[in-house]
Amino acid sequence: MADWRDFTVLFCMTLVVLGAVSLAFSAQTFSIVKGKVVEKGVGVLEFDGKPRLTNTISVLIENDDRVFDIKRGTVVKYPVTEQDVQVVEIGSDVELFVSSFKATARVLGQPSPGSA
Repeated sequence: MADWRDFTVLFCMTLVVLGAVSLAFSAQTFSIVKGKVVEKGVGVLEFDGKPRLTNTISVLIENDDRVFDIKRGTVVKYPVTEQDVQVVEIGSDVELFVSSFKATARVLGQPSPGSA
């Protein structure tokens, strides 16, 4: 007959497996991309079959992205929010949070011009 210790061990093993699966899933759904802004513009995204204008920035990728399979040296156009497009300057270095669950990328950081 199983007692409470057996159920506790089984419960803990289930939590460990569930945690490992969730970490593996989340690692394949987002990426942090570093690069240099080469252009600001406007793009069109489709939401529920309706076209919608959105702000974009084109970024020269400085690191390889394994999640979305983007190689270093590639220029990618990302949709961003109005606030983010106002913060970035053409020629500045940026870090972007790109998720497969969101329509827009988020600007995480912009190193100050004097930092190396």
